Amino acid sequence: MSIVIPISISLNFYTQASIQDVFELLSDVPRSVSHFPNVEKLVALGDEQYRWEMEKMGSQNYHFQVKYTTRYQWNESERWIRWYPMSEGNGAFSGCWQLHTEGEGTRIHFENDGHIQLPIPRLAKRLVKPFVSRTFQELCDIYIANLQQTFARL
Repeated sequence: MSIVIPISISLNFYTQASIQDVFELLSDVPRSVSHFPNVEKLVALGDEQYRWEMEKMGSQNYHFQVKYTTRYQWNESERWIRWYPMSEGNGAFSGCWQLHTEGEGTRIHFENDGHIQLPIPRLAKRLVKPFVSRTFQELCDIYIANLQQTFARL
């Protein structure tokens, strides 16, 4: 038995780094993902596809590991990076980075939507769903903070 937990995040932030520097970092998938916490392994599969393998998480009673594959596309002149789910793993995510020049820096929009399928009893959904949602939000917050630190040095 398994449950599906939807996950969605959308946020905007600003950096004083140039739009070109921001684009170069974010469109370099391994470099960008190196800022994301708890990634056990990022596997390049070719054709701009990557498998994310997250560190195991959970409680004493329920442990799980999230794995999913995405395909990336980007457009340098329009300043966007997008990813789309591939049919591999227990998660599926799509999203984007959209960049806009603002003053001397860059306004950044980030979206990530998808779901995780976990092999746990339905009865545990009420407990697990808030944990997974909160954990994902915390990981994304750390990711953005890590990127901001790098942008500040560019």
